[in-house]
Amino acid sequence: MNKFTGLTAVFASILIIGFSDVIHAKEMNAEAYTRRAVQLVKAGKQSEALADFTKAIELAPDKAVNYRNRAAFFVGVKQWEKAAVDYTKVLTLEKDDLASTLNRGFAYLQAGQIDQALPDFDIVLKAQPNSERALKYRAYVYSAKKQDMEAIADYSKAIELNPKDTDLIMARALLYVRSGDKDKALTEVNTVLQAKPSDVNALRLRAQLNADKDQTDAAIDDYTKVIALKPKEAQFYSARGYAKLKKGDKNGALEDFSKAIELEPDEGTYYTARSYIYQTQGDAGKAVEDLTRLIQMKPDNINLLNQRGDLYVKLNKFDDALADYEGVLAKDPKNTDALAGKGEAVAKKGDRRAGAEQLQQALKLATDPKQKADIQDKLRNIGVGPLQ
Repeated sequence: MNKFTGLTAVFASILIIGFSDVIHAKEMNAEAYTRRAVQLVKAGKQSEALADFTKAIELAPDKAVNYRNRAAFFVGVKQWEKAAVDYTKVLTLEKDDLASTLNRGFAYLQAGQIDQALPDFDIVLKAQPNSERALKYRAYVYSAKKQDMEAIADYSKAIELNPKDTDLIMARALLYVRSGDKDKALTEVNTVLQAKPSDVNALRLRAQLNADKDQTDAAIDDYTKVIALKPKEAQFYSARGYAKLKKGDKNGALEDFSKAIELEPDEGTYYTARSYIYQTQGDAGKAVEDLTRLIQMKPDNINLLNQRGDLYVKLNKFDDALADYEGVLAKDPKNTDALAGKGEAVAKKGDRRAGAEQLQQALKLATDPKQKADIQDKLRNIGVGPLQ
């Protein structure tokens, strides 16, 4: 929500110290406390400033300006709920104060109280339909409530008022993505990039959209631009790696996932992707290394153990394979993948009869047609006809 701080951009500028020339001593004292509070804020003495703003309220509790000043102070120190309380007090004294209504809505928004914020923005927009700030804040509320069409309508109005605001255009683009209109989203992102060619978020979104449309070369080009701007971000190498993999460039993808692992060695998805590439390239040894790292990170994931067991079988490391399958069966005795893998490993190690019995046990438990066919192939490969 920090992107909305423009509502109260300069703290001192929203402190209102407006008194008539003819005032009572009591009010003069309140004014003096307020003036001193402003100086304390500038000096960074927040607690002393708050005490003075509060004293001004105590001395002149019927003056909306004093609550407005303290509310502005709370905005400055990001105490949003307290700011909302003070703005509410202002509005009990001056119910038509649209600026305070907008400010209270903003405070509610920053506090995450979007249902309370919405009525304030409605009030402001009823009186001032072209209030850009109210439009974009209400659009944000609608977006958070997943009322995408209403949010798009408000962002569209705000963009009409300020067509050069690329943040608004990006916000609408993301809503188009969520609503499924990726063509409009792409148009929006292109508009942003015309104004800001090095906008990382826009480049990243365009890359994703192009990848979804199977425009992999365009996606790779944008991810490359992002990487040039953010060379230490592993996620961008990974994203480009998936795009290259989609294109069929396994070697290029391998390089990107390896770089992602170098930058973020504790992220499991990168090892999963690289292990897959190694397997498709027939490099079972390197695939085993990545699966071993994954298993260290996720020791309770029996699927990883089954995968590594299968690779050990391909490498003729049957004892290692059996250890993995036994690890799975200790947790899930009827795991058909582990039973079948164990049977194949036992048979290839030399005991075809015991292996066949294990495979036939797995075949009886299997329910998936593809899995059944795979087990039958294993039986044929060890020279035993499968049970029907």
